[in-house]
Amino acid sequence: PAMAAPARRLQLTLALLKPDAVAHPLVCEAVHAAILRHRFLIVRAKEVRCGAEQSRRFYREHAGRFFYQRLVEFMASGPMWAYILAHENAVPLWRSLMGPTKVFRARHSDPDSIRGAYGLTDTRNTTHGSDSPASASREIAFFFPEFDEQRWYEQEEPRLRHGQLFRSAQERLLGAQPAQVTPVT
Repeated sequence: PAMAAPARRLQLTLALLKPDAVAHPLVCEAVHAAILRHRFLIVRAKEVRCGAEQSRRFYREHAGRFFYQRLVEFMASGPMWAYILAHENAVPLWRSLMGPTKVFRARHSDPDSIRGAYGLTDTRNTTHGSDSPASASREIAFFFPEFDEQRWYEQEEPRLRHGQLFRSAQERLLGAQPAQVTPVT
């Protein structure tokens, strides 16, 4: 009998629900539903708060740009949800799901994207996603210092890829369900 073609290796990406999304439980729920609908595996998720210093460090590549200070202050303005998502094409898929950074453009060219549907301004644009696998590793380590990416690839990834834990494992993969969490105010 022919062997089934092996699934492609899973890729990880960081997804952030920014303070503007977390301030609105229905937006939070809708984004969470979109993550599951597009068959991402939620590897880890937690509520995070960024101080201004942490926020400056996270966005240091943008230091000096006109929007930098506004972005740093906004990201420090309230709680966020950080997710580690896994999918064969996690980085490009999450980016395409988010839609264009510029909300005005997203509303016109990609109204069904997360930013097209829920984004308020170019800063308050609901979500963040890593722009490359290298950024994903760096950003995951930033928000999940306790997560051992190499060990995950050695131990968890093959099991997940071969479907032993597929969709029914959502509860095991994710201790907290952000969709039902009321943000602290």
